[in-house]
Amino acid sequence: MQEGKKARRIAVLVVIIGLVVIKLIAPSFFGIGNLTNLLRQVSINGIIACGMTILIISGGFDLSVGAMLAFSGVLAIHFAQQGLILAILVPLSIGVLGGCVNGILVSWFSINPLIGTLGFRYLLYAAANLFTAGFIQYNQNPDFLPLGRSHLFGVPAPGIIFLGLALLSHFVLHYTRLGLSFFAVGSNERAAYFSGLPTRRIRVLGYIASGLCAALAGVVLASRLGVAAPDAGEGYELEAIAAVVVGGTSLFGGSGGIGKTILGVGLLGILSNLLVLAGQSYETQRIATGTIIVLAVAVDVHLRKKAA
Repeated sequence: MQEGKKARRIAVLVVIIGLVVIKLIAPSFFGIGNLTNLLRQVSINGIIACGMTILIISGGFDLSVGAMLAFSGVLAIHFAQQGLILAILVPLSIGVLGGCVNGILVSWFSINPLIGTLGFRYLLYAAANLFTAGFIQYNQNPDFLPLGRSHLFGVPAPGIIFLGLALLSHFVLHYTRLGLSFFAVGSNERAAYFSGLPTRRIRVLGYIASGLCAALAGVVLASRLGVAAPDAGEGYELEAIAAVVVGGTSLFGGSGGIGKTILGVGLLGILSNLLVLAGQSYETQRIATGTIIVLAVAVDVHLRKKAA
C-alpha cells in the first residue's frame, strides 16, 4: 500500500516537472491550435495502436499494419468516387481479410509472427503499387473529406474516432469474455488451451483487430489529406508498437491495456511536437523515439525477470 502511494506521488511530481519543462522549452505548446493539431496528428497512430494493443496482449505481433494503412488509403480514395459507404466498407473488409490471413499463418501454420507479418507487409505494398501503378491517388469526392477534416465542439474528427475506438477496445478487453481470453492466451497459451479456450481462433481475432484498426487508420488519413500514396504507411508499424510498449503493455503478452496505450501515444506525440517546436530535425525526433523504445523494452524485460 505504501509503495503504491509513493509511486503515485512520484508520478504526480514527474508530471508537474514535465509540464514546467514544456512551458519553458515551448511556450506555444499549450495553445489551443497546437493542442488540436497534436490530437489530430497522434490519432492515426492511436487508431493503429488500439488494435496492436489487443494483438500484443494476446501474444501476437504485426509488422504489416503500415502497409495495410497504405493499401486501405488508396482503396478508400478509389472507391470514394463511387460513394462514401464503399470508401469505408471496402478498406475495412480488406483489413479484416488481412487480419485473417496473418492469424492463420501464425496460428495454423506456426509461422513466426515477425516473419509471417513481414512477408504479408511486402505483399500489401506490392498490391498498393500495382493498384495505383505507383502513382499518388487524389480524392474527387468532397463528401469523403469530413471524416478526416471536420470538428465536433472544436475536437477534430480523427481524435473523436481514436478516443471512441479506445473506449470500445477498453470495454472489450476488460468487460467481455473475449477480452479476458486475449489476456489468458497471451499469458500462457498452453494453459489457456487446456482450460478449454479456442486459442487459435482467439489469436486470429487478435490479428483481425490489428488489421481492422490499421485499415480504419488508412481511411481516416486518406480523408484528412485528400490523397493517398502506395507507400504512405512506412514507419507506422514501429510507431504503433512503440506507443504500446512505451505505455506499459508487455511485448511478451498477457498484460497491458488501452489506457496505457493512450499514454504511450500521447507521450510520443508530445515528444515529437516539442522537438518540432524547438526546431529540431526529423533525424533528432527519430533518435529520441528510438531511445525511448529501447528504454521501455529494457524496463519491460527487467520487470519480467524480477517477477519470475
